[in-house]
Amino acid sequence: MAVSVGELAERAVEGDRIALGRLLVLYDPRLRRRIGRKIGADAGARGLSVEDVLQETYTAGYRHIQRFESRGPEAFYKWLAAIGDHKFLDAVKALRAAKRRPRSGARRIAVDRSTSFLGLAQLLDGRRKTPSGVIARREAVQALQVALASLPSPCRQAVWMRHIDGKSPREIAATLGRTERAVHQLCYRGLAQLRERLGSRSKFLSGSR
Repeated sequence: MAVSVGELAERAVEGDRIALGRLLVLYDPRLRRRIGRKIGADAGARGLSVEDVLQETYTAGYRHIQRFESRGPEAFYKWLAAIGDHKFLDAVKALRAAKRRPRSGARRIAVDRSTSFLGLAQLLDGRRKTPSGVIARREAVQALQVALASLPSPCRQAVWMRHIDGKSPREIAATLGRTERAVHQLCYRGLAQLRERLGSRSKFLSGSR
């Protein structure tokens, strides 16, 4: 039996992480379009990635879900969109600040991280090929991005930098202020937790509409 958005939101506030994951996946396409339009309309946002802003939004969603108050069928999306708007503004400010720094490097170019997410999805389940078809690939990216947002911060940062940004363990260690061995351990734990969470992917992608 299909579960309503209101019921999922109630469960999420009570601590049901699968219910929250289903909500985030449900609204991913709509929120992705919203952030994409903002990036396209703001000259100062050139160089931002939709996935970067979404990741910060979903991470904040997991962290602050108990603050959500249900006030109608659109309440959850409006709450999530407000978080996304704030994260977008934060990202634009950070990008502008980086451009003002001396020797800040070359102009940042926006990238589509979908390929990185699909590569990570394949790494997590080496028995399967990369999903074929536009819808299957999109769903794989959605489920993985939501699952990644649910990880503890150190693991999430290490996995993101290693498998999405493609940084070396040495670069990650310098950024996080940890040893390379610690970075390897964080990535190992993060990948293990992602495999566990993605075992619920079918729950994320069904029964929420």
